[in-house]
Amino acid sequence: MSMNAAHDHSPISGIRLRIDQIERLLMFDYEPGEKDALFDICDRNGNIVKTGDVIGPETRVRITDLDGEDYYLMVLDGEISTVKPFQLQRVA
Repeated sequence: MSMNAAHDHSPISGIRLRIDQIERLLMFDYEPGEKDALFDICDRNGNIVKTGDVIGPETRVRITDLDGEDYYLMVLDGEISTVKPFQLQRVA
């Protein structure tokens, strides 16, 4: 029996990200493998603008203080890091 099973349980494909523009909330689905998994939100220049704990299965982040357009969500879970780009619409 091979240790390389056909099943891929990689969390990289498992991040689902949603943005509530009205409530100004970013929500992402991710079940961390480590209890001390963290997330960072970075701007397009790579500056960390927000950080916090990943609370599976859904992490909610208030984004009222983000006023740019292009950001990156980075999840750091033990040895695994995952980056997911996202965009915000400017608030008038």
